[in-house]
Amino acid sequence: MPHVPVLAALVLLAACRPEDHDSTLVPGDSGAETGLDTGDSGLVLPEGLDVALDETIPTLVTVSWEQDVAGTAWVEYRFDDEDWMHTPYRAVEAGPASALLLGIPYETTFEFRVASDDSPDETPDEANTVRTGTGRAVTGDWPESLPEPTLLVHEPDAEEPTGRYLLGSINAFTGGWTGGRYWKFILDRKGRVVWALETPDNHWSIYLRVARDGTEILYDEATWWSDMDQGAGSKVHRIKIDGSEVEVVDTPGLHHAFTELDDGTLVWGAASWTDENLVQRPPGGEVETIWNCGAWQDQHGATRDCQSNSLWWNEKDDTFLYSFYSSGTVAEIDHQTGETLRWWGNLEGSWDFDPADSLFWWQHGVTFTDEGTLLLSTYREHEAEDNELVVREYSLDEDNRVLHQVWTFGEGEGIFGSTAGEAHRLPGGNTLHNYGSDSRVREITPEGEVVWDVDWEGSRLLGRTVFLDDLYDFAP
Repeated sequence: MPHVPVLAALVLLAACRPEDHDSTLVPGDSGAETGLDTGDSGLVLPEGLDVALDETIPTLVTVSWEQDVAGTAWVEYRFDDEDWMHTPYRAVEAGPASALLLGIPYETTFEFRVASDDSPDETPDEANTVRTGTGRAVTGDWPESLPEPTLLVHEPDAEEPTGRYLLGSINAFTGGWTGGRYWKFILDRKGRVVWALETPDNHWSIYLRVARDGTEILYDEATWWSDMDQGAGSKVHRIKIDGSEVEVVDTPGLHHAFTELDDGTLVWGAASWTDENLVQRPPGGEVETIWNCGAWQDQHGATRDCQSNSLWWNEKDDTFLYSFYSSGTVAEIDHQTGETLRWWGNLEGSWDFDPADSLFWWQHGVTFTDEGTLLLSTYREHEAEDNELVVREYSLDEDNRVLHQVWTFGEGEGIFGSTAGEAHRLPGGNTLHNYGSDSRVREITPEGEVVWDVDWEGSRLLGRTVFLDDLYDFAP
């Protein structure tokens, strides 16, 4: 429909402003539901507003209007009778204006309205705020092959407060580490998927992360397992939340893990059939080798080929934690010299474990916590047949070369995964445990209470998962 000047509607609604208000909160409804009702579609358009769904990601909604005078404007929206949300406040000039609505689940009816004041800056003044009538629309259909999660536990008061959304990826195929049809997703704390994007050509996306500057999503498009080409066609994409690409970087040999440095350099494990190099590619530069796994393993009695499964950069020391499922060992690599500083696990020269039965095996998602402890997801027992997954945390006794287990969770929980998984320590002290091919993720308090639990039924391989706070950080 053509845009109709919205200012007239805003002026008419000025008389409806409540006298009492909290200017620090999104204000309540002051616009009646008026305008065009299109019937069975559930669409209601107040005069002067237009709404459109993104063709690829139909949970992304653009509301458009004609702004008669310059000022500050935003769009308020809500769904499922929850509190009003709002787009970022921003200064707009007179003329066509629009805003992107984020965080609405698939197949969900939502209400929306435009709010504006004549303030010259981007801080809203509730006393001068006027609103259009309230419209109504519905987000797009659930993608046919996208696996649907089930929320099992949700304890808002005990959950990580900065973890409002979960970014991850999952295989549409069951069977764990077989086949590949990967979806990248974002879901909210109620287990509702609010964003999803399929990786094309059955290529694998299993190691999503937030860019170091916090404004882009990085995802892998690995061809190792789909094309059996030793990762010759693998790439890493930088995208905004609308799917627009900022950059595509060739990452030959990438089969599993990658990370990013502060200057935008990408680092990944580049594997052949039997060996693997830790390599980096600076922005606009060529691939450079940092370290070779085969030569190191040959020195320490390895009987298996090199295959990594996680990579973490320790910014403080400029070192990498580089985990190999093939040898059940984690190596610490100096970025500048390529020296192997320490290693833990099952190769000769590894440290001891205290207690002895806290030895990890088939470990994934290895990191150092802010307290300097080593945190990872692992099989409960060394080469256990049942593959129960647990979190283990160790303090590092450098003088005696011992990993002392200081915390663990998962034994007896009966959650089994044949491969993958990871553990992240969250800012508030809780731990996020990803169960890999059991396609489940849980948040656990230091006392061992599960406060958030989401399950995708079946043995679908779940890729790396990280919490997000504000989706608008990734808006174009």
